[in-house]
Amino acid sequence: MVSSSGTLGTLVKEIPALSRNARNFVRRHPRQARMAVAAALEAAAVQRNFEDVADVPERLRPFLVRRGTDESILGVSEAAQRLEVSRTTVYDWARMSRLIAWRATKRGLRIPAAQILGAGQVIPGLRDVVEAIGDPELAWAFLTQDWAFEESVALPLDLLKQGRIDEVLDAAPGFGATFT
Repeated sequence: MVSSSGTLGTLVKEIPALSRNARNFVRRHPRQARMAVAAALEAAAVQRNFEDVADVPERLRPFLVRRGTDESILGVSEAAQRLEVSRTTVYDWARMSRLIAWRATKRGLRIPAAQILGAGQVIPGLRDVVEAIGDPELAWAFLTQDWAFEESVALPLDLLKQGRIDEVLDAAPGFGATFT
């Protein structure tokens, strides 16, 4: 059992030793191993259903994911206006996952505003992220939460804006596996 005080190094020392096969897998496939660990931690967090940060042991708090700040959601008409395209184009882009959108009602789509860069422009790589995760709403949840990348913790959405699509796509299956 892990107590709620101490350092991350102590926590790591308390983890059971890996089998030879597991060590070999980690050496040969470090990115896949990272995704597997992320998926396992996400699944454990969902099962534990922590209600408050105070419920999380101190040693595990560095791993907490914070939601992004832009929660603005648009309808089809407003998205079309911001993109300077027709409503039909918005529906087509949503169907092709060029634009992340999901059904909120039988007649309406929910479209996060933060993915729109300007007239006719959305953040590149969205289609690939939706394909990797398998669901547009979950893909948006992934893109707007801090995620541990090799060199830093960042919002995947910000990395896409910087053109770092491959890094985001390497991490996306780990998030998607948690919920599928």
